[in-house]
Amino acid sequence: MAPPATGTARRAATAPQPRPSTRRPPLRVFQPEPRRAGRRARARRSHTWLAVALVVGSLLAVVVGDALVAQGQVRMANLQTAISADQVTQKAMQTEVAEQAAPDRIVAQAIALGQTAPASVLDLPQVPLNVPLPEPQTAPNATTPATTPATTPATTPTPTTATSASPTTAQ
Repeated sequence: MAPPATGTARRAATAPQPRPSTRRPPLRVFQPEPRRAGRRARARRSHTWLAVALVVGSLLAVVVGDALVAQGQVRMANLQTAISADQVTQKAMQTEVAEQAAPDRIVAQAIALGQTAPASVLDLPQVPLNVPLPEPQTAPNATTPATTPATTPATTPTPTTATSASPTTAQ
């Protein structure tokens, strides 16, 4: 085994070998080729137009919606006015019907037409509406003989003049 080498001898043995002279080219600023305004610019323009169209469409939709709401409010106000007028007319008609149906007025009109007041008044019993009535008897009673109605020969009406009215032509 060889004796250990001293520090300078060791450094000389491990000293780097000189490199061959390969010089790098000098550094320069990279300037890319100018871009063509083709695809990207067209895509950017189409995106811009799409965004503008969406904004304008949205604003137009809001304006149309607002116009429809305003139109509905006007129609509703007109209907409320018409309803109020009809309610006033209905109240007036109800008052008139109540006055026409007043018992004092009915009695006065009956007397004016020659009718007289009855000697006695009979009140009819109240009938509940939720209880069904019994079925009526449609078969003739055994105590009464069955009779056939008498038939009369058909007569033809006599012709009348235009100035007189017959009971068959009066309506």
